[in-house]
Amino acid sequence: MPLNSPIQKQYFSISEVAKMFGVNASLLRFWEKEFKQIQPRTNARGKRSYRAKDIEVIRSIYVLVKEQGFTLEGAKKALTARKGASAEAGAAAKKIAKESTKANQPEVKKLDEAVRKEAIERLKKLRAQLLTLRAEM
Repeated sequence: MPLNSPIQKQYFSISEVAKMFGVNASLLRFWEKEFKQIQPRTNARGKRSYRAKDIEVIRSIYVLVKEQGFTLEGAKKALTARKGASAEAGAAAKKIAKESTKANQPEVKKLDEAVRKEAIERLKKLRAQLLTLRAEM
């Protein structure tokens, strides 16, 4: 690591995160109880340390609840829908990558047509879910 590169923080205190979003620390503690996706590290004394992943989840919740007017239940559903959609896309991509690796082998010349159609159908379903989420936002 070069000496002149800036040091990037990996952990942020609850007061720093609260200041980022202009909310009280108590709201972050409440959201932590309501949304299982927020999991800051805590030390033996209970001091919370938020990682970048936690801050991104908080940013998503903040946008949904404070800016777009979602209820907490609506925000929970939106977050789990996003997670499910991204997990489904990841599984489809892994399957396609696995099949394309097989296709590169000399004995297998190209992907099986049924696998391609299945992947296309999954992607169409995922696109429909994403468009629905976008319309809700």
